[in-house]
Amino acid sequence: MKEKLLQFAPVEKLTKLPKQKLIKIIVIVGIVAVFGIFMSENLGTAHSEQNESKASESVDLQAYEKQVEERLTAILSEIAGVGSCKVMVTLDSSQESVYSAESESQSQSGDKNASVSQKSKYVIVNDDGEKPILEKEIEPRIRGVIVVCEGAENAEVRESVIECIRAGLGITSANISVVKGGNYEK
Repeated sequence: MKEKLLQFAPVEKLTKLPKQKLIKIIVIVGIVAVFGIFMSENLGTAHSEQNESKASESVDLQAYEKQVEERLTAILSEIAGVGSCKVMVTLDSSQESVYSAESESQSQSGDKNASVSQKSKYVIVNDDGEKPILEKEIEPRIRGVIVVCEGAENAEVRESVIECIRAGLGITSANISVVKGGNYEK
């Protein structure tokens, strides 16, 4: 039984091939293996670059949130009656970049049909490679703000805090919550 199994093994068939064909097969397998290794390294690099990009974007957003929180805490604590306060900011979107683009529009109209086609191309500068021209960067949109402060029981103080945040961040009062805090260390 074992003899029959060995007869069907691929090694048995390979040894019966002429040497030139055997060498060709080995070379082809080697090339495929090298290509496979090369592709897996490139794909790994692309995935790691995407992950690094997402990680840096996340860090940038967290840094932006923290910066806004610190600035709000500093300004709100200066309002009469607020006392000690803590601020939490949540973002709705990340920073957006707007690039310069050229666009062409064509419209065609017939008796019953009308169509409009539009093409856009980014304007590119060739200094050290091709890079699109950045027109502006739009800061992340703020979703909401929570303020915990000692003076929040007073309606005037609460209204002053809400108005200050509305004016400073350009968000509606529906996205601002001001509540009284209790356990502060001075």
